Amino acid sequence: MSFETVSAIPSLSQLLGHIGDDGSIALSDIREKANHELSSFAELAQKELSQFDISMPPAISLISGEGFQLSLENQHPHSDEIHNWLEGNLILARKFKEVEVLFEFVRAAESAGEVFSESSNFHIGLTSAGPIAYFEDHHNH
Repeated sequence: MSFETVSAIPSLSQLLGHIGDDGSIALSDIREKANHELSSFAELAQKELSQFDISMPPAISLISGEGFQLSLENQHPHSDEIHNWLEGNLILARKFKEVEVLFEFVRAAESAGEVFSESSNFHIGLTSAGPIAYFEDHHNH
């Protein structure tokens, strides 16, 4: 086992949870962790948004843009305030990436052997009914 592999194991176990002695982890455990982290992300986002008197509905759809920056994907009556809130919010961006990686693991495991489009983006939707996470292909016209 290389040094890089050994040094990555604590990070993976922190992200994924318990990894078996044989290096395996149950898909249900990854899915559970992904959903837990999604809920945690939504709680953080809603707590921060409440400081700006922004609540749902309408829903807020977030994607990761250039340079680790989160972007508002949809139209929203508070777009300016949301853009200002997202600008330079590295804690939220880092949490978003953690959720994205977990959902990437789930997607890869559920669709073994499938090749995903490079235009596929991960979204987190903040709704009044709770958060949702999904992948969507973006086609340039």
